[in-house]
Amino acid sequence: MTNLYVCTKCFGLTSKGSGMQRCSCEEYTAYPGVDCPSGYHLCYICATSLAGGNGRYSWNVCVVCLKFNRKLATDYGLSLPLGRHSIMNGLAIPMHGTKIEQDLAITHLFKSFEMAESLSDWGLAEARALFESVPMWKKQPLILLSDWEAKFHLTTVRATSRSVAAFKKYLGVESI
Repeated sequence: MTNLYVCTKCFGLTSKGSGMQRCSCEEYTAYPGVDCPSGYHLCYICATSLAGGNGRYSWNVCVVCLKFNRKLATDYGLSLPLGRHSIMNGLAIPMHGTKIEQDLAITHLFKSFEMAESLSDWGLAEARALFESVPMWKKQPLILLSDWEAKFHLTTVRATSRSVAAFKKYLGVESI
């Protein structure tokens, strides 16, 4: 994959024109046969690692946050819609269902879209906070993604603790 950079204006990822990836500061370009040409981004929960991909069936979070979301689902029956496609989040409109079933599914689908937007906004705010925690980056317009990930890299146990803390903060709860 082409080197990716974190844009310190919008906190999206860019390939600086040497690939398909564009941040929101750049003009979008469609690529035939590619679902999401600018589909990579920082994790929507912890903002420390690469997430997403070029396909519609990509996860919007890193592996650590995805594992914790699955644990939430198993332990508490609660999970955030972290898949890019609604089917990944267990949502679909039953084409042969009753009008009531279809209307309910549509309502759930729209709520999922709102949650996805909220999660994206959350991830961008977390990325900004991380960026501001590194004073020496203050004047840099782009940060190499590998430098970003190295700066915020933790052991697996600590990364899991960071994910748990981020989920708690996002959900506005003190314990999970």
